[in-house]
Amino acid sequence: MSMIKFLNDDTCCKDDSGNGGNGEKNCLTKWEEDFANACNDYNEKSAESEKLKEQYDNSYNWHHKLDKWFDLIDKSNEKADNIVIELGFFYGQVMEVCKNAKCTSIALEKLLCQVKSIFDCLYSYDILDKGLEDLITDLIKAINCLKDIKDVDKETAVNCIKVFEEKIKAVCDLQEAILCKLIDALKCANLLYAYICEEEGLSFKLKTILEEFNGIVVEEPSCSSEDDIEHYPCDAKEKKPQPTLPIIEGDYYKDLKQNLEKAVLKTDELKVKWTDKKKKSDDALSRKNSLAEAIKAAKAAEGK
Repeated sequence: MSMIKFLNDDTCCKDDSGNGGNGEKNCLTKWEEDFANACNDYNEKSAESEKLKEQYDNSYNWHHKLDKWFDLIDKSNEKADNIVIELGFFYGQVMEVCKNAKCTSIALEKLLCQVKSIFDCLYSYDILDKGLEDLITDLIKAINCLKDIKDVDKETAVNCIKVFEEKIKAVCDLQEAILCKLIDALKCANLLYAYICEEEGLSFKLKTILEEFNGIVVEEPSCSSEDDIEHYPCDAKEKKPQPTLPIIEGDYYKDLKQNLEKAVLKTDELKVKWTDKKKKSDDALSRKNSLAEAIKAAKAAEGK
């Protein structure tokens, strides 16, 4: 059977729709009608598929951004935890230094007092309590005043005492240098203790940082409206925004985690809807293309 005869054979196109008439259509005519319907069906399904694809892309991009943000904040939280650990070790060492610095300061203060008391024994501060230096001088005078001792023996005794007197004078000459160095050492020890251990010192600041990282923050009184206007900012700490620590306890972290979970579910849901609609759109396109090829072949055959 030739192609044109096959196409004109109405047995292949019996219409049982009950729409009236003789119920018979030419196959080419029916294919053209089906093609028009297929085009409309494809356009509709393609538009729906593109709309769902756009929604899926937007949801995926939003999910991807949230995922990156959550990864960054999660890593920041991990670093904050590591900082707390390291600061804890450092704070422990600082407290040991404080204990040693306090002991050193007390020991140097006692040493200074003892050394000074030694030098105090060498000097006369009043008539009734003479120092060793004046006592030696008095002893030499007393020896020289003795009448029942030979001058040779006096001279021998005085010479021995003068050797001792010279040594005492040498020690006295060291007083200023020794005491000054001890005072400087005590000053350094006190400054070390003050800078590290006393209020506003290193240990205080480390403790404050640790408390902030652990979420233990004492709320300071807020500025009044008058202070805001006249002395802005009235308090640098009050005006400077502070992150919530630990990070995982903050509302931002919790909201971000919740939004990420929602975005994952929504993206997966839209992906399923889009792929299902895309399959239907592809099937409609395949049917449309098949009808187009059939019509093209039929017309070509009819032209022969």
